[in-house]
Amino acid sequence: MAAASVSALAAQPVSAAEAAEAAEAAEAEPCAVVNGGFEEPGGLRGQGHLRKDVPGWRTSSGDGLIEIWGAGNHADPMDFTVPPDTGDQFAELNGTSVSTLYQDVRTLPGSTIDWSLAHRGRTRTQGSQDVMRVRIGGVVQVPEGQDSPDIADGGDTWGHYGGSYTVPRGQRVTRVEFVSVSSGTGRPSYGNFLDSVSTSCSLPNQPPTVPYLVLSGSVGQPLDGSLTSVDHEGGEVTYSATAPVPWLNVTVRPRGTVVARAIRPGVHQVPVKACDERGACADGRVVVVAYRRTRPIARSLADLYPTQSATPPVGPFPSGAVGKDRRMP
Repeated sequence: MAAASVSALAAQPVSAAEAAEAAEAAEAEPCAVVNGGFEEPGGLRGQGHLRKDVPGWRTSSGDGLIEIWGAGNHADPMDFTVPPDTGDQFAELNGTSVSTLYQDVRTLPGSTIDWSLAHRGRTRTQGSQDVMRVRIGGVVQVPEGQDSPDIADGGDTWGHYGGSYTVPRGQRVTRVEFVSVSSGTGRPSYGNFLDSVSTSCSLPNQPPTVPYLVLSGSVGQPLDGSLTSVDHEGGEVTYSATAPVPWLNVTVRPRGTVVARAIRPGVHQVPVKACDERGACADGRVVVVAYRRTRPIARSLADLYPTQSATPPVGPFPSGAVGKDRRMP
């Protein structure tokens, strides 16, 4: 079984059929494994049902057969009944051979997949255990509370395991695999009962959109406006100024109202922050364009940047960086 274990853990190339399955995953609920309790097809009794119609699941076995067990089973060679961990049915990883059961699930880069399962051996021989592993996105997982990736159990009870995996950048479909490593019976087609498989997603805490506001008017004139920023989770956003600016009196209120009065003419840039309820923040700015009453040289970003729109410029700030003013003639 050791040699078989190595081959079972090797990464498999993706075929055209598997690519089509990945496309189907893109239409499914994010991160969720389908039919994790192996309850479909339903109504199966006894042991050893070899099926090709198990919703959601694929197998690395060359014959494409997945083994399902139901109520009233008898687990030879010791002839005892194995109850499901949950529901009425469960699967055996070692169906007709040492194999892997897997699904492709839709994922969002940066999110965390939390997984859990129940595992049980097929033999009650003292000291004998069935061993499996979980592999997600090609990475072998180490269950919480363990130093080893091996999930090992005898035949007396169901063991319960879980862990988490962070989806890397650019990975929108992730393969979740349950890999048979070895059987305590020594038989390639015996062992590694699997049930209660579950996966769920924790989305990354995305900061609010960048806050930005342009105010323009003469020196000494009170100017006011409101910052706007969107929280992706629909929560409340709080605003604040993060540094004082010379020659400018400015107040940024928590709800985004801005009141400013310039003491000298110039382009004054106020660094601000928009933070959501979970503490994720986005840096932005308030630009105050102040001119002399007798000489309104520039009243908007369109005047200051004739080749750009009044949207936030991308790249380095123009001369007169954040926290400083640019004097006008």
